[in-house]
Amino acid sequence: MSKNRIFKETPKTRLIVSVEASTVELIDELIRRRHPAKGNRSEFVRLAIEEKLERDVVRSQNHFSAVP
Repeated sequence: MSKNRIFKETPKTRLIVSVEASTVELIDELIRRRHPAKGNRSEFVRLAIEEKLERDVVRSQNHFSAVP
């Protein structure tokens, strides 16, 4: 049973991405095991985007706080 994320009243937008087949194969192999996405590609992509955004926001804040 997949663990689809429930957004409830939060606005959402569908995002369609194209990636190489080899990338999808690696994702499938990774999420087959114990992974927070639990076999759900879209959840894997959502988590990856959120993690990347968090890192970039922190990096951006650090950059701007270091500028005199």
